[in-house]
Amino acid sequence: MMPQQNQASESAQESRGATYGRYEGDPAYARQHEETAYEQLLRDGTVGKVYPAQGDNKNLFRLLVFVIAMITLFAFGFLCLVLVGGSGGWISFCAASLAIFIVAVVAIDKIK
Repeated sequence: MMPQQNQASESAQESRGATYGRYEGDPAYARQHEETAYEQLLRDGTVGKVYPAQGDNKNLFRLLVFVIAMITLFAFGFLCLVLVGGSGGWISFCAASLAIFIVAVVAIDKIK
């Protein structure tokens, strides 16, 4: 009885030929690999809504930080050099300028 089953399975394998064991899969999937992405988009059409790109405000924020730093620098310059005056005023102005510079550089660097 066993030899008959082996003979039947061998004849079935021979009738399948060389394509036995090969996965046929989805023909659309096979076609996707042959096409470029542009051809796929044309074939598929629009998939969803197209929204306009949002504006990039990074440079505007950087300019705003610069303007605020300059206004603050002029305010501390008037306060330290005119109202306080003398060497204490200059030292205070230099310390305030350094602090404003560090804050502005960090703020501009963190804007992404």
